[in-house]
Amino acid sequence: MCRKWFAKFRCGDFDLQNAFRSDRPVTTDIDQIKVLIDSNRHLTTTEIGHNLNIDQSTVSRHLRKLGIVNKLDVWVPHELSEKNLMDRISACDSLLKRHQNEPFLKRMITGDEKWIVYNNVSRKRSWSKRSEAAQTIAKAELHPKKIMLSIWRDWKGIVYYELLPFNKTINSTKYCSQLAKLK
Repeated sequence: MCRKWFAKFRCGDFDLQNAFRSDRPVTTDIDQIKVLIDSNRHLTTTEIGHNLNIDQSTVSRHLRKLGIVNKLDVWVPHELSEKNLMDRISACDSLLKRHQNEPFLKRMITGDEKWIVYNNVSRKRSWSKRSEAAQTIAKAELHPKKIMLSIWRDWKGIVYYELLPFNKTINSTKYCSQLAKLK
């Protein structure tokens, strides 16, 4: 390319605009791609190219220019019907009105359990000579030593927590004793 420019400059042509070319003109209409994407967001670039009679790489380039990226859809349990939507709106509205009359949300306490791993071994980088082997570190076990954290919180923060002994989980007796201590 530099050789072409120098030859062009030597001849006295300092015009930097692209000259007319007899190549095939660009016929891709970005609006057509947008219409196809709006009609079906699950089309692939190959399918769009096939529909518009253009190359898949051209479709990809135009989508990049438009700022459109391919993302995985989010799974939801089911689509809400109009009645489900209205039920949710009325429930939220009634809870909001109740909270305005008598603030109850600040009295709520939530609880949860979480397994906490005792020893999280991670690999680290280390300096060594080219001829030396890298340092060895034992890989973490498939089932490392862990304990269960049971935590209760309100709107201000943690109200009560308990670390259960090794290999113990929550059962009804333990849950009731935690509620008694929480009270």
